[in-house]
Amino acid sequence: MKLVFREYLASLRERNELDVVLPDLLSEMGFNVISRPSTGPRQFGVDVAAVSPEDDGEQKLYLFTIKQGDLTRAEWDAVPQGVRSSINEILDGYITKRIAPQYESLKIVICLCFGGSVKEAVRDTLTGMIERETTDRISFQEWNGDYMAGLLADGLLQHQHVSKSLQSRFQKSIAMLDEPDISVQHFTALIEGLVEAGNQDPVERLATLRQMYICLSVLFVWARTQDNLEAPYRASELVILRAWELVKEDIEAASIGHTHIGLTFNELLDLHTKIWAELMEEKILPLATKRDALACSVNSHSSIDVNLKLFEILGRIAVRGLWILWHHLDGNGLRVLDASEVPEKATKLAFHIAALIKNNRALLSPVADEQVIELTCALMFLSTMREWRSYARDYSDELLTYYHFNFTRHHQYPTIHGSYQELIRHPHARTDEYRSQHTKGSVLIPIMVLWATLDGETAFSGRFAQFVRNEMKHCNQQLWMPGPDTEALLYLSRPPHGLALCDIPITGDGEAARKILEKECSAENDYTRLSAVRLGHWPLLVMACRHSRMPIPPQLWFPIVIKDAPPPRTDEDAPQLTAKAARAHSVFWLSRRAGANLRSDGNGAIHFVFLPKWGSETTV
Repeated sequence: MKLVFREYLASLRERNELDVVLPDLLSEMGFNVISRPSTGPRQFGVDVAAVSPEDDGEQKLYLFTIKQGDLTRAEWDAVPQGVRSSINEILDGYITKRIAPQYESLKIVICLCFGGSVKEAVRDTLTGMIERETTDRISFQEWNGDYMAGLLADGLLQHQHVSKSLQSRFQKSIAMLDEPDISVQHFTALIEGLVEAGNQDPVERLATLRQMYICLSVLFVWARTQDNLEAPYRASELVILRAWELVKEDIEAASIGHTHIGLTFNELLDLHTKIWAELMEEKILPLATKRDALACSVNSHSSIDVNLKLFEILGRIAVRGLWILWHHLDGNGLRVLDASEVPEKATKLAFHIAALIKNNRALLSPVADEQVIELTCALMFLSTMREWRSYARDYSDELLTYYHFNFTRHHQYPTIHGSYQELIRHPHARTDEYRSQHTKGSVLIPIMVLWATLDGETAFSGRFAQFVRNEMKHCNQQLWMPGPDTEALLYLSRPPHGLALCDIPITGDGEAARKILEKECSAENDYTRLSAVRLGHWPLLVMACRHSRMPIPPQLWFPIVIKDAPPPRTDEDAPQLTAKAARAHSVFWLSRRAGANLRSDGNGAIHFVFLPKWGSETTV
């Protein structure tokens, strides 16, 4: 275990990584962290300041200067950020001017903190400076990667409730990073074990939260070294949801312990964002602008594999966009933002989504009704920005056209089944009876129609509504809504839960469906009692729905599908998608994955079925 942590620390970057891990490690060791890394104000060489616990009745003030990797001669003499310069700034500036009055009587320990080790070429120079500057009040310590690895191995993962089997799961999750499914399986077992431990008081929950952060950070850094970030990305979503379930009652509390919990949870969200950026911004988004580049990057000859992977990418981009917009929506739910309110990062992601759809035609033809989850995320993100609402409408128009085309020709139309085993064979019969059985219910159709009619009825929506009335009388149009049991199960990814709003009327202008939703969404219900909604963290609800394969509830997105929300726009103003035409096209798909399986009963209602990766199907 110490070797795992040593290699992890050696690979950490100085900013926003090692300087984030160190304060949590110090807090876990009983230090009182009084200063954390910050950008902007001059720090006089001190990255972290902390007061030690009493040792033989004496406390000391520890001042940490942090450097990435090994300490080489170049790092020692670098200007202005070298170690020599940092030590001089601490001695000449921080100690004389920056120490708070209550700590002025404490002895001072200047800690030189490296993720790696001190190279021999600079050892004598460092030793000479330490001997020269050491006084009765000021001393020096060297915290290298090996020393801190021992602290991590003997500290964060050595609590009584962390068994040897959980430590083994952690090691296996790192060893199997090249097999993301297996790695995530072991990491899930580790996180579940940590969450299911005592955690009776805020101190224990804070310790568990820090353990989860460190474990995820280690997994991420090792994966980054191996250039395979799929496992840590999926693990980061899992950790955030389990962490929220663990500490949601502490988030709004005002005591010091609860405040530390909130800060650590925010660090966890920042780590998830960092993992997203390393995977999506660096590796995925640059390929979105090239025709079929992402489709060709999927290592499979099956169209199923590529299609599923493309929709998964679409969902990941959209959820990140919603997190960005969340900071500009005051945590009060969705509303339409004018161009001046939209951050540049969100606009760039919208352009990437447009390029992704334009260059990957499979995104016009969902093959499973459960892909409504990714589509809803994308449509929510786009239509929250006023300048992109017309694009969301046009995209929905094309989805309607391709749905009609595929349905009438018995060609890979969306099925209520979501398991890979079913999808890979679909459609294995081109008969009306088979097609009726696989389209007994739909969450996808109401979503597409509502967004296609953002500005009223279109030629596409009118024809599609007529098609549904004539040829899809057997289909139960429905939406999912949270129920009284949703709060207890949602963040644990344990379906089934919630309620189904059935028999949604499909009309060319979408007004009949809007009237029903207006009534349902205005009432006080279980949605408003969800902790993620009540505490203003609604992107967590979106993330939880994607992770557990449940549709996004209409109470969240209905405010932005009200028809009179955006002003009318011309086709010239709208971002261009592609020519609207139903044509034969290739549909590609994604590699084997397990998850929720949408299945219809004999009455046309959709049920969610969980398919474990390692076992047989279990209907719930």
